[in-house]
Amino acid sequence: MAKKLNLGCGSDYKDGWINVDCIGVKKDLSHNLNKIPYPFKNNIFDEILMRMILEHVDRPLDVLREVIRISKNGAKITIIVPHARSLASLTDLQHKTHFTENSFSADLLKEYNINNLVLKKKEFLYKNSWKKYIPFKRAMNILLNGVYDDILFEFKVVK
Repeated sequence: MAKKLNLGCGSDYKDGWINVDCIGVKKDLSHNLNKIPYPFKNNIFDEILMRMILEHVDRPLDVLREVIRISKNGAKITIIVPHARSLASLTDLQHKTHFTENSFSADLLKEYNINNLVLKKKEFLYKNSWKKYIPFKRAMNILLNGVYDDILFEFKVVK
């Protein structure tokens, strides 16, 4: 049976997953994600979900390295973050890092010395479905905030 980890679960408790958070929500384990190492052995998870947490941590690159450490070879890591030009990213005072569709490019991952992640999927997520029909989004994003909402990155761990 696949072992799955929902890091920073918030109110999204998933049955069949190990749900981790440090706030007062339903969870299986309480842990502050800024405290590394995480209380897990190496190479134990087949899938890890990090939904709306990477922008809140003090050192996102260290968190990525830690997530890779606890992932098995071939594991799936899904990261969902608000786009840097989204209203959510710009207005939340707790956001420490802002992300764009280029934040996890192969060149940047190499520069960060993160060599164990292969980007398999990148997708814009829209809270308002009409936004996906806006023409010339890349050009519009330069001029306007809020064209994009969230970005989903899906990686495969290669060890």
